[in-house]
Amino acid sequence: MHESILLEGDLFKGQETIWVLGAKGRIGRSITRKLTDGSRRIVTTDHASVDIKNLEDILVFTERNLPTVIINCAGMSSATACEENPDEAFRVNALGAKNLAIAANHYGARLIHISTDDVFNGKDDTPVNELVEPKPITVYGKSKHQGEKFIQEFSQKYFIVRSSWVYDLRTIAKIEQGLKNHSLTITRNQIASPTSRELLADFILGLVDSYDYGIYHFVTQGSTDRKGFIAEIAKLLKLEDHYEKSDFHHQVSLHPKYALMDPFMLRMKDYKSLPTWQEDLKNYLENYYLPGRSNQ
Repeated sequence: MHESILLEGDLFKGQETIWVLGAKGRIGRSITRKLTDGSRRIVTTDHASVDIKNLEDILVFTERNLPTVIINCAGMSSATACEENPDEAFRVNALGAKNLAIAANHYGARLIHISTDDVFNGKDDTPVNELVEPKPITVYGKSKHQGEKFIQEFSQKYFIVRSSWVYDLRTIAKIEQGLKNHSLTITRNQIASPTSRELLADFILGLVDSYDYGIYHFVTQGSTDRKGFIAEIAKLLKLEDHYEKSDFHHQVSLHPKYALMDPFMLRMKDYKSLPTWQEDLKNYLENYYLPGRSNQ
């Protein structure tokens, strides 16, 4: 069996192959769609096809496909589910990241790993940059932070990308429906920089051909709370009257209250100017949400 795997892998030597894990998730779907231009070989997996928690599964798949770039969008992202099952959270978010780091390092692949602002405690009153030591307070944050540490320990060619309040079509559709029903549930006092999945996906894809490894914060400029985010959506969708009539129900969140991150490393490298969260939201609605409303 080992010989057949080697022969299969030999077929892809010299060919650029990108492996996207968590391809059915929020970011994975967007990245996969943007990669379908035919210029590269793309392989995608989800938890049903390759178990990120199993090192042997990861090594066998890597040897068979010889990816040059591994993009890890897989993870256990529900903070509530992580609190309820901490062992599984660490298996997926920490051990899974370690397994990928080992495989990437062994086969010479570049690893792009998606992380989160939850690695910070949310108690600072200024945006945190990449040089600030994470101090997570939830199981989700702790498991993601441990995953980051494993990647730095077991791989050499890696990118760790942290973002916050990433939204997609379902996020907007849920808010629009809530506005029309005059009833929305929000988290009180959370502050962050909402970032569309398309903007984040474009940045991640820009790393595919990069060798400037390290940790990066990628968020839009400016900040708002949940209610301010909804108000901007209401304005852009011309639902201001619905917003004024809406009842806002507050719920407790496990995520950091102050989730502002500073993209310090990008600024040091003179990365192109990032849009404000309002500009990003307007662009996302006009180019992705509104054209497809009939299909939602």
